[in-house]
Amino acid sequence: MNLVQRHIFASLSVACVGGVLLFVFVLLTGNAMRDIAGMLADGRISFALFFQLLVLLVPYAVSFAMPLGVLIGILILVGRLSANRELTALKASGVSLWSVAAPVLLFALMATMLAVWINAWYAPSARASYRDSLSNLVRTDPLRFIIPRAFIHDFPGYVLYVGEKDGDLMREFWLWELDAERRAVKLLRAESGAFRYEMERDALILTLRNGFTELRDERDPDNLTGVPPTVSFQSTSVLLPLDRLLGRAHQPLKTSWMSLDRLREQRERLRAEIRLETDAGARRALAEDLAETQFYISRNFAMAFSIFSLALVGVPLGIKASRSETYVNASLALALALGYYLAIVLVGWLDRSPSARADILVWIPNVVCQVLGLALLLRAARH
Repeated sequence: MNLVQRHIFASLSVACVGGVLLFVFVLLTGNAMRDIAGMLADGRISFALFFQLLVLLVPYAVSFAMPLGVLIGILILVGRLSANRELTALKASGVSLWSVAAPVLLFALMATMLAVWINAWYAPSARASYRDSLSNLVRTDPLRFIIPRAFIHDFPGYVLYVGEKDGDLMREFWLWELDAERRAVKLLRAESGAFRYEMERDALILTLRNGFTELRDERDPDNLTGVPPTVSFQSTSVLLPLDRLLGRAHQPLKTSWMSLDRLREQRERLRAEIRLETDAGARRALAEDLAETQFYISRNFAMAFSIFSLALVGVPLGIKASRSETYVNASLALALALGYYLAIVLVGWLDRSPSARADILVWIPNVVCQVLGLALLLRAARH
């Protein structure tokens, strides 16, 4: 590369890294606020565990942030060159638009290769580790979810209240059992209570001591005209299944969380099972699983190559916009990328339809962007 191309490449690197970091921060903030920031604020997890979970989210966020970040970097750089008439000066000096675009496209291609590795191997594994760590918090330490003097709605079908927590022992325990309409059909009050995890049933066993149970009419729990019957107890146990709250323990890994190696293994296994299966219904189910597996293999690569596809559109669009303002270029980047992601989402709805061939359709947004980008580049180069 000559001096001008090296300058463009270096300037683009700074702009793109800044753009990627910006979108990583936005995506991490959204995921952290939704999943773990509340637990940190309530004291359910430590700062160390919070940052450990946050680190596991970074590869997943980077896989989505790289196309956006690289695109906004290209729009900022090319828009600034166009707005400052530097492109005009370069053309007057005999430098073609293709020479200017070459380091931009080279950087986009290098970013694409990096994204292939992140999307196909690193991000799915990190995402699976994040979900496993988050879902096992209650199983490994049930008392994390118990906040004294606060109503706890984390367990489906129940509301808990604990007045005081002394180590593993809870005092002044209230437990409301709810029906499908979230009406209280039973109230248990106890002097103390304790949790333990039972692996065989994947449930928390709550043992209450020295209390009473207040029963209500299950057909009309809100009818308080009569005196509710009560039953005293010295000790009683309540089973709190965790599958509805956390998902089943040791459940099969989701297809979207599999690395490329796991996806390939699953694809070969499904193909072998389809060849041996004689039942039509079972073959159809296996074919749907195979279609889903092939879709995620293609989607991971297509998402990585979206960096190069959007870069092809970004160069002529930056010239056309001729704006150096960051917010204008950010808006253009968001509009382009959101259109691309919307197309991916629409294709993803067909991931379990073997006849739809979603694994091929997922490449259409890339093809459209590349054809459009090349056409716009050729048009810009002629002017």
